[in-house]
Amino acid sequence: MFKVKEMNYSERTHNRYWWYRLKDCSYMPPIFAGLSNEEWELMDNWFSTTEEQFESPGEMNIPPISLIEGLIGGSGISAIVQCGHYVGYSTLLLGFLLRRMGKKNALFSIDIDRQATNFTQGWLDKAELQQQVKLRLEDSSHSCLPDEARRYFGREIQLVLIDSSHQYAHSLKELDLWYDALPRGGLIVMHDVSHFAQSFDSTGKGGVLKAVQEWATQRGIMPMLLNSFVTNEDPNNLVYRDGCGLGIIQKV
Repeated sequence: MFKVKEMNYSERTHNRYWWYRLKDCSYMPPIFAGLSNEEWELMDNWFSTTEEQFESPGEMNIPPISLIEGLIGGSGISAIVQCGHYVGYSTLLLGFLLRRMGKKNALFSIDIDRQATNFTQGWLDKAELQQQVKLRLEDSSHSCLPDEARRYFGREIQLVLIDSSHQYAHSLKELDLWYDALPRGGLIVMHDVSHFAQSFDSTGKGGVLKAVQEWATQRGIMPMLLNSFVTNEDPNNLVYRDGCGLGIIQKV
C-alpha cells in the first residue's frame, strides 16, 4: 500500500521542493497529510509527470495553498473562482479538499493556455473530481465569466483566487471584473504581490504589486499584502515563508 509518510521530498533536487528543505519544516504539511493514499499517490505521479513535461510547472507551493485551504475549509466556502490553473497543482488540491467537505460544483477554474487546460482536465478525470471542478478555457478578465461562474455554482461567488498572467495591466482588469462580481464580504486572494514577484511581469510595468497598490488606492480599499516587502530574502528568515507574497482583499 502507498504510504504518505514514506515520501521524503527534502531529498529531491527539483526547485519545487524548496519548502521541504527549510528549517522547522521537516514534517508532512497538512494539505498533504489530509489526502487519502490514492489521492497522494496521484499527486506524487503528477509531480513526476510535470517534471518530465514542463520546464516550470508553476505551482504556488506550500505556504499560500495552505493558507487558502484553511480559509476555505474553515468557513465552508463552496463557490470559488480560480484565475489561472496552469497544469493543475492547486486545482487538484482544492478539488480534493472540496470533495472531503462534501461540496459539488464548487471550483470554476479559468486559464488561457489550451495545452495546460487539457493536461489539467486529464488529471482531474483521473482523480474523479468532475463533480467538484469545472475548467474554462478563456482570458480570466473576460466579462462573460462572472455570470458563467454563478450559473455553475447556483449561487453568488464567494472567493476569487488570482494567479494568472502576473502582468500589471491584466491584473488591473481582473481586479475590476472580479471585485465588482463579488457580494458584500466576498474575498479576492492574489498570489505574487511581492517586490520579488514583479519580475514575473513580462511587460516590465510593475506586475501584480503595482497593480493592486494603485487599484486599491483608487478604490479606497485597504488590502492585506503578505510579504510585499520581499525582494530576495532567504525564506528561512521569513515568518510567512512564501517570497512571492499573497494579497487578501475583502469587499465591504
